[in-house]
Amino acid sequence: MLRPSAALRTLLVLLLAVAASHARSQQPTTTAPSTSKTTKLDDDLADIDRAIAAVAFGDDALRVSSSITTNDAGPNGIVPYARGFNATLVTTSQHDSAGGWASFLTPFFAFRFNRHLSLFTTVPVYSYINIYTLLSTTPATKTQPAIDNYGFRKRNFLLGDTTLSGQYETHFRPFDYNLTATLGMATGDDDNGLGAGQTTYSFNNHFERPLGDRFIPEVELGIGNSPNLVDSRVRKSYIDVGTNAHFQAGLAVLLPYRMTFETQAFEELPLSTQTFTSTTTNGKKGKELKTITTTTSKSVGEDNGFLNTLDIPLNPHLTLSGFYNRSLRNKIDTAGFSLTFLLKAPPHSQETTH
Repeated sequence: MLRPSAALRTLLVLLLAVAASHARSQQPTTTAPSTSKTTKLDDDLADIDRAIAAVAFGDDALRVSSSITTNDAGPNGIVPYARGFNATLVTTSQHDSAGGWASFLTPFFAFRFNRHLSLFTTVPVYSYINIYTLLSTTPATKTQPAIDNYGFRKRNFLLGDTTLSGQYETHFRPFDYNLTATLGMATGDDDNGLGAGQTTYSFNNHFERPLGDRFIPEVELGIGNSPNLVDSRVRKSYIDVGTNAHFQAGLAVLLPYRMTFETQAFEELPLSTQTFTSTTTNGKKGKELKTITTTTSKSVGEDNGFLNTLDIPLNPHLTLSGFYNRSLRNKIDTAGFSLTFLLKAPPHSQETTH
């Protein structure tokens, strides 16, 4: 037996649905030139559809991002638009000036418990990557010792670290806020520079405030022991472990056809001894050793630069993205593109148009 509140909720949904059906039945069946009366009726029907969704799914259904890959909506934008499960599959190809081309798949699984709390998990699979490694050893002779010959070797289907993230979001009057706590589990191939080799964590605070209908300034402040957990869009050519502060500021611009452009400046500031594993010789300080430990908090782990991204929704389930990342400190350029497939797209009436 339904409780009174549940019965009233169900009755309201039915009444709104009947009203929408009745209003549609009154529309002429023949094609006619657009008039202000017809436009008004269409607007009323859209309002009814949104009201039905709000009753059925809660207020969450009314806050839908313009792109399914919006950074502030969780890892690659997979916060479900309503309570329950959602998932994405992201395929990315990128080229960086340190290691060349890499290609990887990133499946994301998400669950929204209520309007404030969501949970995510993912594990990247590197389908193609260049790894700087020992290729051969030249035997010793009477005049010289043995020589190790290093170079790049193509590797396929290596795993990265599994991550588990929880996100709390809320909407204050002056700004929107979300807190993302991420735990990294050592499932990655750390011998090849694709895993931390230990449990890592990150706490990241995100603030934004829309200015008009097009511009959204964004600020992020965070702390953790691996900056690799902060942004999953760009694969770094190294894994850094050590207490680190994260700062980021930028601007999102909402473009026509639901496209989104974001530009961000970032700073990763070491607060303790840093250890990193690199897949290339040019990753950090041009060192050939893959693992370097330093006793200073100002050298190996520091990074700064900027990231530009453009998201182009092709349909409600598929988004094409392009990105360019410049590391000023390490002098590394990374550019690439990705395709994001969203399992459950928002209802058409909830999509934001620009």
